[in-house]
Amino acid sequence: MASLLSWSRHGDALGIAVLAHRAAALGHAVHLTSDGYAGPATLAAVARRTGLPQAAVTPADAPLPADARGIAVPRIVLYCGAAIGYPYYAYYSHCLWSLGLPYRRADAADIAGGMLDQADVLILPGGFATWGLDRIESQPGVDAAIRGFLARGGAGIGSCGGAYYFSAGRPHWLGILDAKPRYTHEYLHTGAGLLNVRLEDAALRRDLPESMELAYYHGPVYERGPRRARTVAGFESHIMATRLFIDNPLDADRFDRVMRERAAILASDAPAGRVIGFSPHPEMGEFLRKAMALDGYVRKYLPVRGRKTMDETLRFYAKEDCLSFRLVLNAALMLGAFDGKPGRPPIAPPAAVRPLAQDLRRVGEAWRASADDLAAGLAGEEPELAGLMADMLRELTAEWRALLADEDIFDGADVAVARELGLVLDDAVQALRGPTRRAVEMLVLLELPVRLLAAAARIARFDRAVKESM
Repeated sequence: MASLLSWSRHGDALGIAVLAHRAAALGHAVHLTSDGYAGPATLAAVARRTGLPQAAVTPADAPLPADARGIAVPRIVLYCGAAIGYPYYAYYSHCLWSLGLPYRRADAADIAGGMLDQADVLILPGGFATWGLDRIESQPGVDAAIRGFLARGGAGIGSCGGAYYFSAGRPHWLGILDAKPRYTHEYLHTGAGLLNVRLEDAALRRDLPESMELAYYHGPVYERGPRRARTVAGFESHIMATRLFIDNPLDADRFDRVMRERAAILASDAPAGRVIGFSPHPEMGEFLRKAMALDGYVRKYLPVRGRKTMDETLRFYAKEDCLSFRLVLNAALMLGAFDGKPGRPPIAPPAAVRPLAQDLRRVGEAWRASADDLAAGLAGEEPELAGLMADMLRELTAEWRALLADEDIFDGADVAVARELGLVLDDAVQALRGPTRRAVEMLVLLELPVRLLAAAARIARFDRAVKESM
């Protein structure tokens, strides 16, 4: 008999995936079903303990569905070389941890040195892989190592710059996706904004609506046509432009002329290489969308609808349970990333882990100083908007303090997650201490470490529940 975790009524409750993946990572038999996951009978009690929606949990006496197949948590390498950098890769950190999936970071030397030999999935975030990794990293052997990994059956997921790198049309691109983007070297011709992307493939769309609202920053735009690579999603409509971090807004007219109805997500299967290229950014959490809205939509409509409506608009964006993260999970499932056998050797033994309390103390000091600077600088904003931002900062500060006091983070953290958390927080400190940015952008840089810590804390909490109740 089995406990069943169902997406059908609670597809936005990513705790379902976190529990299933953490139970599998801790050695329990977990199966993928057409509607979610199945696990041991004791899984239902853990689901209740961790607060999953009761309607998503079938009691422990359910039969194992006929279509159930066993899963193993994939060994994920997240490329974090200088060509990518923070915060680009950290959006994927947040996404993966929000799904209960650990990863191992890699730079150019790690890839060239063979780290992919024991990996199942390579993720290439946005950034500057557009120039080819050997060239931009000044590290021979990176491109060849990735080609070899994909040729051996490894899976690749790329967003924006990563999707360009998997495409065809420029020197040092891999050409796994046999499609040339409309713009290649001069990729800034599009812009940045929030777009509707229509999902055209049943596996990618699994348990999701017909279209998704996704952040977009200059990703590849592909013409439709006959090719080996499959078009699994297309650009549908424009929602809003943004100047957030890059002052190059994509307006509706330009979207209609150069992007509408063109391919947005491509997939390629073996033997050519199992990869999915996202032109938009499913890994960017809703806190980034919230900042886009604050910088445009809220500025425009605050005088029209008033503070109460705008406060509610900002308050109800998702934190860890971002629906777009399901696209990354579905992509990994499409690529067969969960099909391996349990008990495979890890990518590499983690290096010595620094005490997490030490890492959190260091980032806490930088975080508080940046928050104080932001609070003092809000006087330069319109008074009503400044008031909204001050409220957001107070709420964020309260959440940050509560997370720092969460004993689960210190006592129950997975070693691999704790190690990566310390490293990504190092980069967060550097970003907070970096050049002066606009207030709305500083809010993003302050919220990203909060979201990372919250996602890691949920993993630690679920791990403890699994260990104590299964």
